[in-house]
Amino acid sequence: MHIQLDQGSRVTIGRFGLKLCVALFIGMMGKTGYVLTTAAWLSIYSICAAVFAMIAGERFPTKSFNHWDEALWFVALSLGLRVLHKALD
Repeated sequence: MHIQLDQGSRVTIGRFGLKLCVALFIGMMGKTGYVLTTAAWLSIYSICAAVFAMIAGERFPTKSFNHWDEALWFVALSLGLRVLHKALD
């Protein structure tokens, strides 16, 4: 089965990937530890994505990915990193 993504979904995935790379890069510069700094930046990106979704009047769920999906992905990654950090302590 072959699934085609629409343009909005491709843009959302690209935006998510770019922000993820930036958060990983900034995490290397942090003084509180790589995992916690990265998780913090992912949380900030999640809040920004949710604010943009509200401003744009986007709904959740829709047929294509939007800022709400991006916010949920960032929350999941941030919480996952925080759980990982606690587990490794």
